[in-house]
Amino acid sequence: MNIPAHRLYPIVALTLLAGATLWLARISAPEEERVPLIERGKPDFVAVNSRLLSFDASGRQRYELLADRITRYPGTDVTVFDNPRLHQESNGRRLQLTADTAEAFREGEELLLRGNVRGRRSGLAGEPDATFVSETLRVWPNDERARSRSPVVLTRGNTVIHANGLKADSIFGTLLLDGRVNATMPRRGRNTP
Repeated sequence: MNIPAHRLYPIVALTLLAGATLWLARISAPEEERVPLIERGKPDFVAVNSRLLSFDASGRQRYELLADRITRYPGTDVTVFDNPRLHQESNGRRLQLTADTAEAFREGEELLLRGNVRGRRSGLAGEPDATFVSETLRVWPNDERARSRSPVVLTRGNTVIHANGLKADSIFGTLLLDGRVNATMPRRGRNTP
């Protein structure tokens, strides 16, 4: 059977288009969603209702991480936390982060919080607390940095900000909002003489 070349062009074009679409979807997915799946097998360590503390070289506590369950898998650099709660204090402000699950990489140097991620950062005297909501948040607790490539909602008092992602230094001390940003701020009263 001999098929003319001009009849194969649409099939080749559609095949190339489908492949390009899959490739584009893969490279454009947020990094938090592209974490490679690792065949984990049986865990070598499981702890229930655990509390982990991290200290700096001078003995000052950096952060506290609580979890309902911690599971460590042999042969990987990943530890899984169920219902993690991260508490950190810096410059007189307290940060609390919660999520459905988290994975720790590089011996806890990096945490990826997933599912119903919520945060609260205490304000200074006279300031309202700031809250954070997203589906994912990557945190480097020792460096006091965080990043999310998922949509985020930040609230402080009556101000509400929606963004496509964020980068934070000193854990929400300095924010860089990514993508489309929409803010709702209350009007301030006019000064009367």
